[in-house]
Amino acid sequence: MKFQRPSFLYPLFSEITLIPGIGPKTFKLLENKIGKNVIDLLFHLPHTVINRLNNLDLKHCPTNSIITKKILITKHISNFYNSRRPYKLIGHCENFEIEIIFFNYKGQYIEKNFPVNSVVIVSGKINRFNEIIKFTNPDYIYEVSQIKKIPKFEPIYPLTAGINNKLLRKSIGHAIKLIPPDLPEWIPKKVILENNWPTFSEALKSIHIPNTMIEVDNRSLYLQRLSFDEVFANQLGMQVYKKKYQVLNVNKNKRKTKYFKKCLENLNFNLTNSQNECIEDLYSDLCSKTQMKRILQGDVGSGKTIVAIAAILNVIENSKQAALMAPTELLSTQHYNFIKNFTESLNIKVALLTSKIDKNERISILNKISNGYIDIVIGTHSLISDRVKFNNLGIAVIDEQHKFGVIQRSKVLAKGENVHLLLLTATPIPRSLSMTVYGDLDLSEIKEKPKNRKKIITKILPLEKYEKVKMAISRALENKEKIYWVCPLLEETETLDLVSLNNRFKILTKSFSKFNPTLAHGKMDNHEREKSIERFFNNKSRILIASTVIEVGIDIPDATIIIIENAERFGLAQLHQLRGRVGRSSLQSYCILMYGKNISEIGKLRLKTMRDTDDGFFIAEKDLELRGPGEVFGTRQSGENELKLLPFIDKEKLILAKDFAIDIVSTNNLNFEHEVLVSLFNKDEYIKLMS
Repeated sequence: MKFQRPSFLYPLFSEITLIPGIGPKTFKLLENKIGKNVIDLLFHLPHTVINRLNNLDLKHCPTNSIITKKILITKHISNFYNSRRPYKLIGHCENFEIEIIFFNYKGQYIEKNFPVNSVVIVSGKINRFNEIIKFTNPDYIYEVSQIKKIPKFEPIYPLTAGINNKLLRKSIGHAIKLIPPDLPEWIPKKVILENNWPTFSEALKSIHIPNTMIEVDNRSLYLQRLSFDEVFANQLGMQVYKKKYQVLNVNKNKRKTKYFKKCLENLNFNLTNSQNECIEDLYSDLCSKTQMKRILQGDVGSGKTIVAIAAILNVIENSKQAALMAPTELLSTQHYNFIKNFTESLNIKVALLTSKIDKNERISILNKISNGYIDIVIGTHSLISDRVKFNNLGIAVIDEQHKFGVIQRSKVLAKGENVHLLLLTATPIPRSLSMTVYGDLDLSEIKEKPKNRKKIITKILPLEKYEKVKMAISRALENKEKIYWVCPLLEETETLDLVSLNNRFKILTKSFSKFNPTLAHGKMDNHEREKSIERFFNNKSRILIASTVIEVGIDIPDATIIIIENAERFGLAQLHQLRGRVGRSSLQSYCILMYGKNISEIGKLRLKTMRDTDDGFFIAEKDLELRGPGEVFGTRQSGENELKLLPFIDKEKLILAKDFAIDIVSTNNLNFEHEVLVSLFNKDEYIKLMS
């Protein structure tokens, strides 16, 4: 059966400019934070629902409650002569004096629409001062005959600068109308009945537009249904991929370790027990009759590369070639230099293949790869180019594997016969997530760090301590150490306590001009960004002001301090990855987490966790625990592993979804409803493999 996205789903995968009210500027904002297609809007779920039917009497209504009341307007207090002052409406309701306060509103509009003696309907948060009830910038205010304009139950969405809740609610209302009627059901009827789940469409519509208190109360039920759908779609795709590329008749490698042992003699440290255990896993795979498909998880600085080299050298001793693919030229170059130095006592050939290599040298390298003269090839995406032909590829190692999708993986495997696959990741993930994201792979974990590494000292400081931090890094810079300075934002926003990346670069350049600060962020041209990071790497700059582009794939041993501004805006896993940019040598390193005045309780708990532990696996579990729906929804991750709804599904249902997928794929029962499911969750890379 040939799989492709059904045509009746096309409207859901149209650009969101199809929706009324979304122009070029709004499209750009939504594309960056949510996605560019209608389906992305639909999967941007609200984190809570406001019940605007709440009609508590004012006498017993607590401060900060959100209520909706009819108010008789008795007086206007204009700000005509002082625009800095608020405009006020005075009214009465339930024997209380009411103040309705407007900041940044035009008085002419208020005077015209809400005159004295009119009755208005107001909905918003209340405060009390003595016996006066205050609504400040209410969410809604209308003449009472327009009460229907106020939603009874209002979903509240995760927002970004320039996007408000009303825009999202209106846009998603249009998007819901594009959901095709009569979608097929892909979950077995028995499971639907046991869990009392609605259909996919009903769950999505009821979460976005609840019409009754019952629908509000059943919110968790709808989330369970959708999270099961997402995990099921992911598992179906992975099982198809696994079946297509599973090789059972590999010519066994012999257990040859002479090359690796010889290289170890040149190390000035011993491997950890954890590294040795993982190497044994790899040898066991390489010497079996089954193709190795394994992911090696290791915390930042745990020594994954040396473990990978053990597998590479085994393959080379068995007269085959090895390829190592990394997401950036800088990381590829670092791998090349390390592996070349590590294996210099051996008579093997190592080559680097990146876009910086000139045409003649590239042709020469390609010829040497195809005739088997080169043993280890290291490079970026260029390794999967059709021009790269191996003589006898035995193993493909992919570093920072989450930067690559399944298509890139499959292209690497297609470079030879029975090619073993080893994926490396420095992002520890919870076991429940491992089962879902890496369901087609065996798993090895390095849980120890090299003995010579000192614990990174992590400190938490308010942004007000900025000058104190500047003094501290000034001392470090004079000692020839290097500094990372990370900001969460590229440009200015409406939030006053956030300093943009560009602005921070200007400020630090002025203060530390003799250390040549350099800038790196995701909107720079790739070549310019890598050139900037290379300046930092090659000691031409000692301060790198950056966004999260430095989160992975940068190994600069003499960088000893990382400052993360507004650290409360990052997830735990991301903070841990950023902290891992330092502490990569025997030098004492520091991580300074600076927080803003509006930090939430969860934000405080995150930073405390970072200060108290450097165990990446514990942090990953805590991250999944702390991420509420408001922080999970709307996040976008690299590669094919975007799972927004995982926190809403328990382990038993994860296993159930995986078992269903295995059964369906192994018995060749992939049907139309499964095509629809996989298409809805946009697993395009898997759909291509279903043909």
